[in-house]
Amino acid sequence: MNTKKIFFAVVAAATLLVASCTSNTASDDTLYEQGIDKTIITKQQGTGNG
Repeated sequence: MNTKKIFFAVVAAATLLVASCTSNTASDDTLYEQGIDKTIITKQQGTGNG
């Protein structure tokens, strides 16, 4: 019975270790670092709260 618990604990730890090893490179973030052209944004009149 104890060997089953130890085996399960080792498998669970190995699963968490493999799942946490993802690629975190700077090239993955370039999609989210795009700028916004503020000349396109227009302010609507009369929709404010105050």
